[in-house]
Amino acid sequence: MEYMAAQMDREIEGAEQRYNAALEEGENPAFPVSASEYGGHGTFFGLTLRDHFASKALQGICAHPDTWGRQTNEIAKAAYELADAMLATRVKP
Repeated sequence: MEYMAAQMDREIEGAEQRYNAALEEGENPAFPVSASEYGGHGTFFGLTLRDHFASKALQGICAHPDTWGRQTNEIAKAAYELADAMLATRVKP
C-alpha cells in the first residue's frame, strides 16, 4: 500500500511540474484553482485550457463514424488543431 501511495505522490508531483511549465509558457489553466481546493489527489490538476478544449473537440471527433478509419495520432492532432483555433478565436474582440 505504501508503494501505491508513493507512486501516486510521484505522479501528482510530475503533473504539477508539467502544469507549472505550461503556465510559464503562457498557457492558461482550465480550472484555475489548486488541486487542494478540490480535495487533493490532483482532481483536474494540470489541465490547461488548451488541453480542455482539445478533450472537448476529441469527444466530437470520436463521436463521428468516419473517425475510426484514421490513425490515432491524426485524431489527436486534429483535436489540438481545433483547440488552437478555439484559443485564437477566443482572444479576438
